[in-house]
Amino acid sequence: MKGLWSTRIKNLLQKHSADGDWEDWERLEQDLHSLVSGCLDEKWDEEKMQKIVRDLEDSFAKPEPPRLSQSKSDISQSKTNETTANQEFLQLLKCLGLASHYPRKMGMGDFLTICKVSWQDSQPSKDKELPFYFLQKLLTVDYQVRYLTCWDDSITKFTPMPQTTANDHQTSDSFEEFFDDLEEAAPECASRDCHVHPMDLQMAIFHCADDFLRQTLATKLAFCQLSLPLLLPNPGTSQIEFPLYALSQIQRSWKETEKSGKQAQTKSYNNKLIFQAQTPIVSFIRIGSSASSSKSQLLNALLSKRKHDTFFHRHCRGSTRERLLMEGVVEIAWYCPRGSPDDTFESCVAFCNLHGDARDHEAQLQFLQDISAVNAFDLSSHGKRECYCWTIQHLLTEKENIATGQFSKPITIGTKNRNEAEVVDQLTKMIRDLLEGSNPSFSLDACADKARLHGFVVDADQPACVRAKAKAKELVDLLKKEKLSEIKSQLLPLQGKLWYRWCEKDKELTRLQEKGNKSIEHHRSQIEYEKKAIRRKQLEQAFPLNPLMKTFLGFLHAQPVDNSLPWIKGVPLMDGDASYLPLRWVGAIFDSLIERLGDKRVFVLSVLGIQSTGKSTLLNAMFGLQFNVSAGRCTRGAFMQLIPVGEELQQDLGFDFVLVVDTEGLRAFERGKKQSLKHDNELATFVIGVGNLTVINIFGENPAEMQDVLQIAVQAFLRMKKVNLSPSCLFVHQNVGEATAKEQNMEGQRRLQEKLDEMTVVAAQQEFCDVSSFSDVIGFDVKTHIHYFAHLWEGNPPMAPPNPTYSQNVQQLKSKILQAAKQHSQRGILKLSTLKDRIGDLSTLHLQNSFFRVTLRDELRVIVYMRVGG
Repeated sequence: MKGLWSTRIKNLLQKHSADGDWEDWERLEQDLHSLVSGCLDEKWDEEKMQKIVRDLEDSFAKPEPPRLSQSKSDISQSKTNETTANQEFLQLLKCLGLASHYPRKMGMGDFLTICKVSWQDSQPSKDKELPFYFLQKLLTVDYQVRYLTCWDDSITKFTPMPQTTANDHQTSDSFEEFFDDLEEAAPECASRDCHVHPMDLQMAIFHCADDFLRQTLATKLAFCQLSLPLLLPNPGTSQIEFPLYALSQIQRSWKETEKSGKQAQTKSYNNKLIFQAQTPIVSFIRIGSSASSSKSQLLNALLSKRKHDTFFHRHCRGSTRERLLMEGVVEIAWYCPRGSPDDTFESCVAFCNLHGDARDHEAQLQFLQDISAVNAFDLSSHGKRECYCWTIQHLLTEKENIATGQFSKPITIGTKNRNEAEVVDQLTKMIRDLLEGSNPSFSLDACADKARLHGFVVDADQPACVRAKAKAKELVDLLKKEKLSEIKSQLLPLQGKLWYRWCEKDKELTRLQEKGNKSIEHHRSQIEYEKKAIRRKQLEQAFPLNPLMKTFLGFLHAQPVDNSLPWIKGVPLMDGDASYLPLRWVGAIFDSLIERLGDKRVFVLSVLGIQSTGKSTLLNAMFGLQFNVSAGRCTRGAFMQLIPVGEELQQDLGFDFVLVVDTEGLRAFERGKKQSLKHDNELATFVIGVGNLTVINIFGENPAEMQDVLQIAVQAFLRMKKVNLSPSCLFVHQNVGEATAKEQNMEGQRRLQEKLDEMTVVAAQQEFCDVSSFSDVIGFDVKTHIHYFAHLWEGNPPMAPPNPTYSQNVQQLKSKILQAAKQHSQRGILKLSTLKDRIGDLSTLHLQNSFFRVTLRDELRVIVYMRVGG
């Protein structure tokens, strides 16, 4: 018989014999199938894999070792800064408990860590608590964070005037004597401020924050429609900083209109990173001092028609006469029109505000004159002579007549005997008229070039930032070479149709049935062969690596190891295109986490809801995350992010981290109705199964939407009960405007309970379970497990700030979740390694479709269920 074998068959059998895998009959069968079909290439695996390995090795640049000399230099510079820093500033840092964080030592961990302030909805009782309260309030996008103060009740208690005698009732000889008496009677504290100025708190944190935290702070402040630092005098040196990198992730949307007669037509819609937007700049500058007028307050009236304080001013709550860190600071904010006839300006305009007397800040003044299309000077008090006017300077463009100089003839607006409304209206009209013609426009990127010419320090010029920016530009340039519709197929060859087909085959493999006259074993062998053929096609398309992947992988490989930790950015858990969970990828992430952090305890929080109901926005506001948000479908599949718990809370709560799982919206119209139903049920079953607690998000109280969500959720919870898992849930009704919604929705709660019970009975029949109410499935109390959320925006975007009530609702929900998590710590809190196993088991059951056909007589399945259930 051996003599009849061809050389190729002999080689194939020798290969299996040498590998010692004679027992692997399936693999041998696959190779024989390949030989019969003419697809077998004995040298393919070895030669191809060698080429692939060489290609990858060439792509991976050798990681740069830590630069010890640079580190020593940084330490030396830090000590120098601390030595030369303003003593009052250092005293402020000590008062706020930030001395150990200066300079630039506070990171994202300080912002994201769940601490006691996260749990308690209280107010700071001492100055050292202020920074933590500030970070937590900003995390929940509460713009009232800027009014945060810590009052000492023992100092600020009312002190009564001394009692007077009969002689004291005699008429005073003069008013001077009357005021002298008042001064003597007043307590000592009345002449000085008794709390930290709110803007000093904000700027102190900004000076202590590293680049990543600064970027997050700026992004959150911008979301709250608050002004941002553009020029920042360093209190420890004589340098002025231009924080371009910190402002580089702020995104703005607006509509520009073109008016023709009485009708206004939409000109264009813009949605872009604001640092790249070319906008005219209007600067407000004060010369002299004014005890009465406030240009910041005037700016607010101009920007938001007195509806919101974008710039902090002297009449804001918590303001004090003395401030330490705002002198010479230039702040910036943007007016973004919404395409409405009542827009103040027809296009996006940047407004800058120089704090302090411009005569004391010559460098900042010159910079603003270089970049501004219009300068508005407040001359309300100039020198010894009182003035009552604003002076407007208009920068001429190159196309205009510049023979008279850089600026056109100044325009003066008198303010004496005129109220603020009249001044604001005239200022607005003058600025709008001056901006209607051709005007110089600058992006922040271009302003950074001007800043460099003035000798200012630009954060984006740091070597690490320059290298990263160059790499990013290199990648973007490669992307621009391809058509948008072809980028995925050309540059990401491992995704797309082949990947989708491979996932479908893998699912089919775990749901084997007899097919025609083929046995299950024959069917399995055929699918394995097809999967292998798809993998070969993927490799053929992927290698040699295209320039984009070669550059990208090389860049990743060169990064310090401590930078791929997942609490900085979310990482994918489930592929949204193929509805597939790549276990090897997820397992590798968990293995890496366990290696670096240890096998920590984790509480898993997931969210579920219809598309575009604000799920990602809710999670971002609750934990300070950066999940993608936009109108329509912005999340595909499921993403997870790990959030550390502060050491002081770990023992109390019973776990070390919270793992947040964000999911794509249910009932996505991009999917067909049939495909959507199947996909939604699979997604809901998985995320509810992996979570200790699931937030079920509902927009308003729409009965149709509620029915869609509840139908999916109830069935998923019922399946969890069958496999000995006991997750819990909270319902959130978003966009409910009534302040007393919870008290006035007793009838709505009753209807919700009825609907849950009704759907539980239907689902129980489908799942062959004997339950009659939703409370039989999980512990659910309609009075405590339903939350009502206010509208997200306080007004009309894009200039509307987030509603403070929404932020308060977020804080209350967060407290409720942490309280529920503490109860879970007695049961169901898994370690990272066990959570990895649970995800794997849920994925297997999902692939096998076992949730739809499980029976307790399957002993092997029962064992798996018990293991998953912990």
